[in-house]
Amino acid sequence: MRRPLLLIAILAIAAVPAWLWLNPPDLRLAIDHRSRESALLYPREATGRRCAGVVVASLPELTAPEHREALRTQLEQGLMAPESPLEVGFVTSSPTEVTDTLAWIIPGRAILQLRGVPHGYLLVHASPAQDLLRIASRRRWLSSGLIAATRTATTATVAIGETDNGSHLVATLALAYRTGEEAEAALQELIQKQGDFEALGFAARPGTDRITRQTKLLVIRFDIETEIVLRALRNR
Repeated sequence: MRRPLLLIAILAIAAVPAWLWLNPPDLRLAIDHRSRESALLYPREATGRRCAGVVVASLPELTAPEHREALRTQLEQGLMAPESPLEVGFVTSSPTEVTDTLAWIIPGRAILQLRGVPHGYLLVHASPAQDLLRIASRRRWLSSGLIAATRTATTATVAIGETDNGSHLVATLALAYRTGEEAEAALQELIQKQGDFEALGFAARPGTDRITRQTKLLVIRFDIETEIVLRALRNR
């Protein structure tokens, strides 16, 4: 059985204390308002990064087939214009539940999340979270165990960067919940799978349960060897 791409990651709950105290303004994107997934690409940060090309090229897989070619062209043009960030939206192929937090509004904490990964160059935000998580599971980018543990999340945000020496791709997945109890329940479900690598085992830092409950936010960090990312995505 072929394991998910991120199965080999070292996974840890990333507790970022600053998120408790800082309340940066939300960022409004100039994208299609029908979108339920949005992304910010920083070409300058992506320049020279070993995985950036294949990671960005895989982004169109998150949208419906009829939109992929246009999105692929937009991303290629954006990579060649490093002076400004590129804003893109993913128009879903099926109706989704309308939520209070619209996908073309990226919450300010997501920008902090991107700054929290080394050389962060890509931010993907989904509201509601289910479509993005479902596609990630279908593409085998996340394990079924992780998807099951996060099924009650309302929004999902992924930040991607790479280490200074290019040895690892670093990604954080932030999942927001309606209540602190729901967030803590999702964490406990993951803890029950700790060490079970078929379900994507992980190590939780001390105090993660308290921070998860207070922030209503579950943040998971992946550190993945660059060579594994390159082999997996180039073969898609």
